Order: sequence, then structure tokens, then C-alpha cells
Amino acid sequence: MSPERLLAGYPQAGSRFDEMLEAPGQPRPHWAAFFDTLAGAAPARVRDRVAAVEREVRDSGLTYNIYADPQGADRPWSLDALPLIVPAHEWAGIEAAIAQRARLLNAMLLDLYGPQRLLAEGALPPRLVLGHSAFQRPACGTAFASGVALFSYAADLARSPDGRWWVVADRTQAPSGAGYAIQNRLIVSRVFPKLFRDLHAERLAGFFATLRDALADLAPRDDGPPLTVLLTPGPYNETYSEHSLLARYLGFPLAEGSDLTVRGGRVWLKTVEGLRRVHAILRRQDDDFCDPLELRSDSALGVPGLTDCARRGTVFVANAIGSGVLETGALMGFLPALSERLLGEPLRMPSVATWWLGEPAALEDALARVRSLVFKPADPALREEPVFGQDLDAAQAQALVRRIRRQPEAWLAQELVRLSQAPVYDRQAPLRLNAARSASACSRSPPARATA
Repeated sequence: MSPERLLAGYPQAGSRFDEMLEAPGQPRPHWAAFFDTLAGAAPARVRDRVAAVEREVRDSGLTYNIYADPQGADRPWSLDALPLIVPAHEWAGIEAAIAQRARLLNAMLLDLYGPQRLLAEGALPPRLVLGHSAFQRPACGTAFASGVALFSYAADLARSPDGRWWVVADRTQAPSGAGYAIQNRLIVSRVFPKLFRDLHAERLAGFFATLRDALADLAPRDDGPPLTVLLTPGPYNETYSEHSLLARYLGFPLAEGSDLTVRGGRVWLKTVEGLRRVHAILRRQDDDFCDPLELRSDSALGVPGLTDCARRGTVFVANAIGSGVLETGALMGFLPALSERLLGEPLRMPSVATWWLGEPAALEDALARVRSLVFKPADPALREEPVFGQDLDAAQAQALVRRIRRQPEAWLAQELVRLSQAPVYDRQAPLRLNAARSASACSRSPPARATA
């Protein structure tokens, strides 16, 4: 297939940054080998490779469950056959920026569930944090002897029209994606084995080895070798397939809440040989459901007494209960100043421009530009869908203004931007990058393309 025919249906970027092409018909240097491979392949060969990807996904049993989905609960994981290629020099900058952001968010958690100086001194609005449904008051006073509250972190990234990377969402509660990254890499590397070898794609094994070892290092060491379990809500959770895969890969028991119990201020795993002390928990369960004793009383998924064990420091919980409060996009506008305050350095990677409308100045500025911004709930408990100002007529815009003015602290506004484009076979996917923190430093994984 000629390059011209290959690009016949590929849209010109226009005002977007093009990941593959630096000029019409001219691939960027790090895309050249991949571009030549596609151009030299017969269409039937490309279709065969796509079919191989779909077959591998089905055979692996990798799924993403969607409740009440007419296609069925166990929908196969969506994986596009075409990878996103990031050059090594650019990856180094992304890596450093995400490591810094993880350190910053960790420092914020330590303060919010500890001395709360950021609230007392006005660096963060108390209404935004204390009034958020994800702020878990029972977690205040947790003993973070290791200085680590945010162990794992995921960031959803996008590139702006000028080529800079932006963070569009922070995932801090129980971030998913790392397990899917393993299977994504295995499948795509089988489809394009020569390319993966020739391009020297960065390997993932080191990330997972660091994650496993760091959990052992951060666990309390007072009665023998530490035991880590992966806590899952169970097989009906949308990412249970990933939980199972990740537990097998790391060598951790996969435990539901009913498999654990609290005795004598410690967490224990029920086994056929009796109780085994649990020292660390890698959780994939939302904060509210972790402990029916102190958090959500109607939860049948949690472990009664887990919050108290975490406060005492008799078990290391990754991530700390209450970490979901950092997922609100309303905090993004405060991060540059907090980076200077807590880390003593400027924020390396910006967020998409975001304003919390609980501040009067931000409210008036945003409502004056209602047709050019995106409005979202500051608290996911409100169950509001994002509203794109450009899609509203005059009457709808005025109705939105009235809704926001009634409860401005419940809303945030974000700039509407045209993000970059990259080649895909038949589906779009945002870029998610996973990070894990060791006892002494951050270790990162290459980005995983995911639908979440």
C-alpha cells in the first residue's frame, strides 16, 4: 500500500497536534518505522493483525464490565491494534512530571488527613475539601509512619495544540489500568513483534517488580515476612478481570471483603489453614465501601474495622482511605501554587485550565464566558453530566447560569481545547499513565491506553 493511499482517509490535523505527522505526508522520526511497516503491508494483512488482536483479547478473558449493558456484562476489553509511540526523550520529561505530581498529591493527602495546615492557612478552601463527599472524616489522624498515603496514581493525559502534555484527570482512589497495560503490551507486541524489537519499547516488568517490593517495604514489619493481598469488590465490578490478572502477575492473594477479618487491631486473611496476618492491602475498592463500621454502613463489600487498623498503622493500605477526595477536578487550579508551597518547585506539567466556581472571582469570569467553557460537577456525588457551553442556545445558557448561581461551590469550569490526534484502526482511547511510589522514590510505568 502506498503512503498516499495509507493516508487517504487520515484527516488533516488543522488546529490539532498530530502525533504521527510533522507535515502533510511526512511522519515524525519516531513514527517512521511504524509508518513504513503499515505502508508496506497489504490491506488483508492489516485486517488479519486486527483480527489477531481481537482474538487474543477474547482468549485471554480480559473484560470490562458495564452494568445493564445490552451487549452483556462481560464485554471484551477494547484494545486498538495501533499503538501510540512516544520517543524516549519526551517520555523522560513526562516521567519526571508525573513523579512530581504524585509527590505533590501525596503531600496534600498527608496534610488533609493530618494537621490540615493547607485549610487553616487558606491555601485550599475548606468548603471545597471538607464539604466534598469523598473526604472521609474517619480517616483523619491516620498514622502514616512511612510518609506514604498515595502509593499508586494514574493520570489521564492529552496533548495541547502547541505540543505540550496536559493532565486532564487525576486518579487517586483506586486507580485502574496497570493490569490492563500488561495484557495490552503482550497482545500488541505479538501483533508487531519486529517493530517492538526494533523500536526498543520500554519494558513494563521493572514497574511491577518495584510495586511489589515497595508494598513489602512499606508494610509494618513486626511479625515475620509481610503478606500483601489485593482487595477487590468481587466479580461484578467493572474491572474485576484486571484485578484477577494483576493479582496473579504480582503473586498476591485476590481477596474480597468477606475473606478478611479484623482481630485484635490487625487484619487477617481467612485460609483453610487458619488466619494469616495481612500487612499490606492493595485495594481496588472505593473508599466508601471499605469499612461498613465507620464508612458506608450498608456496604457488604468491606472489612469491618479496617479504618481503625489503618489509623493505628497495623496495616498499610494503598491507597490510603480517603484519597478519592483528590480526584475532583476542582483542585487542579490550586496545584501550581501548592507545588511551590509543598515541594518548593514549579509544577512541571499543567492541568487543563480549571476554575472552582465556589470562588466569586472565578464564578463571574466563567459565567461571562459560558458559551466557551465546559462545566462539570465538583463532586461526583451530584450525578451531573458535563455541560458544553458551545452546544447551548441562548435560553439554555441562561438556564445553566441560574443553576450554577444557586450552588456555585458544586461546579467547576474547564477550558474547551482541541486535543491531539493519533492514528487508530477503529476506536479512540485516552492516554493513561500509571505510577507507583516506593518507600524512597517514585517508579513509573510507560503509558497504558485504556478506555477508563
